[in-house]
Amino acid sequence: MALYRALVLLSTGRKALLPTGDTLAGPVQDVEGFDAQAKVILSAGMAVYISAALQVLKASASADATATVIGLASAAAALDATVMIRTDGVFFLADWTLAAGTATLTVGADYFLSATAGLLTTTPPVTGSVVLIGRAVSTTRLQLTIDTPVKLAV
Repeated sequence: MALYRALVLLSTGRKALLPTGDTLAGPVQDVEGFDAQAKVILSAGMAVYISAALQVLKASASADATATVIGLASAAAALDATVMIRTDGVFFLADWTLAAGTATLTVGADYFLSATAGLLTTTPPVTGSVVLIGRAVSTTRLQLTIDTPVKLAV
């Protein structure tokens, strides 16, 4: 039987594997998202990160500090409103215009974090960092496979 290490969220907002030998103090559960307070106005489907001050903000591929995507906003959110952040699974939106620039997704296409804050794109950026968010499995559904940022050479 294979042994698996837990994925944990660090206080810096980064995801990491639980170090070998460490234990979790509390119950472990399988989650596809969590509730957080939006520190900016968000549209459904926008990519977000958690800042060093533990604030949920729009992610952007243009800067290292904003490129570590923790998930997508599950619904529109006003400033300081609570919003569910989806981190895994299949993400459904009837209209992707405000998150991806078009009403529908391109089936089979990979979607990446854009240099424009919060947005997704099928074209990987050429500067900053490349962050794969997921693959469109239908015109309205994105299979989330959020990767860590890959910094592009300057």
